[in-house]
Amino acid sequence: MEYIKKYSVFIISGTVLVFSLVCFFAAYNFSKQGSYVEVKGLSEKIVKADVAIWSMNFDVKSNNIDALYADINKNISSINSFLTDKGFEASEINVAPVNIYQDTYKDALFRYNSTTQMSVYTKKVDLVRSASKDTLLLVKKGVTLSQNSIEFQFSNINSVKPEMLAEAIKNAKDAAQQFASESGSKLGEVSRGSQGVFDITDKDPGSPEYKKIRVVSTLRFLLD
Repeated sequence: MEYIKKYSVFIISGTVLVFSLVCFFAAYNFSKQGSYVEVKGLSEKIVKADVAIWSMNFDVKSNNIDALYADINKNISSINSFLTDKGFEASEINVAPVNIYQDTYKDALFRYNSTTQMSVYTKKVDLVRSASKDTLLLVKKGVTLSQNSIEFQFSNINSVKPEMLAEAIKNAKDAAQQFASESGSKLGEVSRGSQGVFDITDKDPGSPEYKKIRVVSTLRFLLD
């Protein structure tokens, strides 16, 4: 029995020793994993918008519902003619449901007040840019726009993603390499990375059809 007890104590001690060695190497590896540099890489690109959304709103007020209806139709027809004359297809022109508000206040100047929203959704970006400069012609036809705005969009982001990500990663790696060299370390593999969000803004206020795409990728490199 004495021999068995001593043998059991030896096994337990050996197990504790092995466990301690495992913990030691695990802690050592963890400390190595903690030696790293985290850097950011930037990539920017100027592209031209491939979609334009042109919004035009007009208001019509009247005390007679039939006159209101006639004026709304007249304005829609005038805007449609203007747009088709400029080269837009009928399928690119949209008219939203007319919003009519009836003012029952006894001293109201107009009983019926309406707002009509029209828009052009097209890939003819240059045509929108040029045609929008001539909307003053609508005034001659009796149309007064309460809103006249254009939104330019770049929809084909996937066409530039690979190139921009490659550039951002390269810039990040160059920065990490410089840090490693100056700190006397050797640059290791990537242990963590974040692609970043692609941000699209106008290049400048004067040319909103040109967009600036920007992405910042964050990479963590191990240092040896």
